[in-house]
Amino acid sequence: MELVEMRQTQKAGDNSINVQGDVVHFGVSYRDAREIAKDVFEENIVKFTEVARGTASRRAHEFTEKLISSLPVEALESLQDPDVQRSLFYAQQEFACSGEKDLGELLLKLLADRMQSTERGVKTLALNEALRTAPKLTSRHFAALSVLMICIQTKLGANSVEDLHRSLSQVLSPIVKDFQITRADVAYLEYAGCLSSNAFTTNLGDAFSSTYPGLFTAGFMEEWISEDSRSALIPLTQECLRDPAMIQLPILPKNEILEIADQESFRPHKQEIERLMGIGSMAVEEIEREISGIDEDLADFPKRYNASSLVNSQLTAIGTTLAYTNLKRVVGDHFDAELDVWVH
Repeated sequence: MELVEMRQTQKAGDNSINVQGDVVHFGVSYRDAREIAKDVFEENIVKFTEVARGTASRRAHEFTEKLISSLPVEALESLQDPDVQRSLFYAQQEFACSGEKDLGELLLKLLADRMQSTERGVKTLALNEALRTAPKLTSRHFAALSVLMICIQTKLGANSVEDLHRSLSQVLSPIVKDFQITRADVAYLEYAGCLSSNAFTTNLGDAFSSTYPGLFTAGFMEEWISEDSRSALIPLTQECLRDPAMIQLPILPKNEILEIADQESFRPHKQEIERLMGIGSMAVEEIEREISGIDEDLADFPKRYNASSLVNSQLTAIGTTLAYTNLKRVVGDHFDAELDVWVH
């Protein structure tokens, strides 16, 4: 059944209440929201000179207009929350002082998510801290966080090698253009609460081999499965993507395959499943060469990534929030997951 959204328009006086169909809205209107947001800035802005104050006010009002017009009406109610007003003023103040377009876009997205997060939890707290941290970072810091998120914490929806190449070209390539990270940058990101040190080293090839084992395998032959497990495991296999003469395990991350192996019907064959996972796997060097060949932006990316201290780092909740928001800012709908997948 196709659902069709019905829209109606009404006009009424300033002191009246509009009622349409089944929807009744008694909360903050768009006009009210603009006034609240304007007052938040004007009543809290520090004393600049007349010229500086005019510039700051113009930037803050521009920021506010973009924010309010991007939100659904139900989110405007949050402007009556003191915690939201504090976050709003901080974002207004930072953009008013810097005027940087990229920072403004990032703050807008963070604040929009914050205003639509009504429950006090890890996500809300992370958004609050991300709003305070963002102005302290540079474009290459944001790029590094987003790169780490794509390579370590994200499984792109790819069911073929071609799908993965296309997704990486759409999502990773635009980010790596700004990817240039030093050991001092990584230390600073740790100090800012965006990263934490990891005892393990995860090179790019290792990360992709773990996340996409079904896309980086030459497969195996049916007779290579132990005779005791063959009849039970054949239904779990599929034609190998890289060689139709071979078969392979499902196109899932290693941890999800191991979860399947723990199911009652496969548990007696778990050891054999683990053995098959290692058969036909491409060497990390092969995987990195393949990634380098996707497009010119990724040509030297594996080398630069592996030479950085990111191989020993992991994102915190704040770092993940900033990485996600920057990704959405740069690649838009090519990255369509919600922040709740990582921070909740």
